Amino acid sequence: MAEILHFTPKKELDAARNLKQFISLCKNQLTVFGADLHWDDWKWPKAANFTKVGVKSRSVNPDSDLLAPEFIGFAKAYFRYQQGHKPTVAKNEMRALRTIEQALLKLNGSADISKISISVLGEAAVVARQSYEKTAAYHAGREIERLAKFVSDKNLVPEKLDSWKNPIKRANDRVNTGQKAKSDREKKLPSSDVLEAMAEIFASNPDNPRDIFTSSVFAMLMCAPSRIAEILLLPVDCEVEEKDGQGDIQYGWRFYSGKGFGGDIKWIPKVMVPIAKESIARIKSLTEPARYLAKWIEGNPRSFYPHRGCPKVNSNTKLTAIEAAMALGFVARDKNSAQTSLSGMKLKIYDFSYSLSELWNDYVMLRQPEGFSWLSKEQDIKYSNALFCMTRNLLHDQRGNSPVILWAPTNNVFNNDLSPRASLNKDVHKSIFDRYGYKDAQGNRLKATSHQMRHLLSTIAERGGMAQDELAKWAGRADAKQNRVYNQMSEFEMVVRAEQFDPSKSLFGPVGEAKKHIPVTIQEFNTLEKGTAHVTEYGFCVHDYTISPCDKYRDCLNCAEQVCVKGEEEKLRRIKAQLAEVEEQFKASERAIQKGLAGADRWYEYHLHTLTHLRQLVEILEDPNVSDGSLIKLANDKSFSQTNRVLRNKHGENRLKQDQQKLAEQAKVRLGGGLG
Repeated sequence: MAEILHFTPKKELDAARNLKQFISLCKNQLTVFGADLHWDDWKWPKAANFTKVGVKSRSVNPDSDLLAPEFIGFAKAYFRYQQGHKPTVAKNEMRALRTIEQALLKLNGSADISKISISVLGEAAVVARQSYEKTAAYHAGREIERLAKFVSDKNLVPEKLDSWKNPIKRANDRVNTGQKAKSDREKKLPSSDVLEAMAEIFASNPDNPRDIFTSSVFAMLMCAPSRIAEILLLPVDCEVEEKDGQGDIQYGWRFYSGKGFGGDIKWIPKVMVPIAKESIARIKSLTEPARYLAKWIEGNPRSFYPHRGCPKVNSNTKLTAIEAAMALGFVARDKNSAQTSLSGMKLKIYDFSYSLSELWNDYVMLRQPEGFSWLSKEQDIKYSNALFCMTRNLLHDQRGNSPVILWAPTNNVFNNDLSPRASLNKDVHKSIFDRYGYKDAQGNRLKATSHQMRHLLSTIAERGGMAQDELAKWAGRADAKQNRVYNQMSEFEMVVRAEQFDPSKSLFGPVGEAKKHIPVTIQEFNTLEKGTAHVTEYGFCVHDYTISPCDKYRDCLNCAEQVCVKGEEEKLRRIKAQLAEVEEQFKASERAIQKGLAGADRWYEYHLHTLTHLRQLVEILEDPNVSDGSLIKLANDKSFSQTNRVLRNKHGENRLKQDQQKLAEQAKVRLGGGLG
């Protein structure tokens, strides 16, 4: 792993000598990207290409496309130094270096870094704007500012540049209102179909290793807003339980967060603690053999791991082809299958070609993960202590699991199992949803990404009113301003929240607008929400539960307290689906009457009433003359309501007494006028 060294400039030396020593330190003493890094190469594998602005990586001409010779040494030193102290995936340092090189050439005719100035930095910002899209240009500007401060603080250049600020504003590409905003928000959040499907898969307690991995990681992402890379780098002893100030036990995971926040504990909401514990337990059980192997290799790097299928022979004894195949974990039913397996690994297929010692040192150890025994030295995670330490092919559907070669899943392994891959035939690649037969309401294949859960939990926290600094800490963000990127609340929710700060203001209309209180018709009054309301499958219900429980359970569409909203297409689709079902039931009741079945007449009357009611409702909801947003509530003479009963009783008591008095008087007349 890379050794981290700090460059300390000598004040008594001039900038030129400090610059020379800085480049020498980075070239000869740093081990970032490997001690065997070929410094003079223009391409550092998995790190950077030292090419000019706009040069495509697949079509590089070394004679004209590389950074200027007088600049490339500093560029390599700066890049290696910064990536050693603060490694990033984006590696934006290269954008800054390329734009500064072009600015130096344009203004000075030479790319000598010692000639950098405020004017050069300004020109570099112009180049960034011209060469990159808005977001990338902003990040390039930030890196130019960072580089300017670095070369000033380290006394690498004569001119002081630390006062220069990035002039490129952060791009606000986000649309906050309207249909596009709604569409953008939905793309960043998992669909309800995805959440329900994964919940059912997790609850089924799958036994396939890949299903265990994907469902458990998904569940973990739903417990705290995390990056998938953070989850996959958890130590096996990540679980923490501590008493809070009230004496209650709180449960969390010890994380090493990305984006500059460092290590911390993410506390899990109590409602999710059982899910969190179960997820960790399943992954621990799945990966325990691999951690045991990693521990064995650390203590016995020269000895073959004695797994269950390993031949019990001396380490220097030559093996048959079958024994060699079994030692590597293959199922060798006979010599032919053993030789086929060995051939696939590009090994000799003949008997007595290898001993256990030779297989281990010349084959197995050469195929252990790069950097073993560290999974991440920066986070101090070894394979032997990694929650997601696995053996090769453990999650593969077709290849056999290797008992001797370690492996760790990457972000792509998880994300590829959440979505169909367009480049592959659906029969070749099946996501976890495909394997369990889940589709959305339109019959499309389900898909998701690991980052959607992070957006979802952040949005839920925003809706719940969590403080911004607490949310940033919980999510592992260095800056609370980053929260806004993950907040997917709609514009309407934002307005409601704003109105809470000043209830006297109405942000949905002009402030101070006079409200007109004019009489309304009976029809309008009947559709008004009375006190309380809750959402149903078809609209919303205005039944007052403080008076009585619901008397129409599962029969909302025959209830006079059900209100539908014109323009809600999904709910109209549900109503029409119910209409189709009732039509079938109505036909069945007709046939039952014809057959003379007892009780069929009551079902016929009920379905006839419901059918008439639904047809009227659909006709109104599809009427183009009825504006979207109109509230529709059909009267139902046969509908019973506790409220109506109370009102009828209240207003009918006097009438009943009057009727009884009339009957008594009539009886008296018939009986002789009450004279005996």
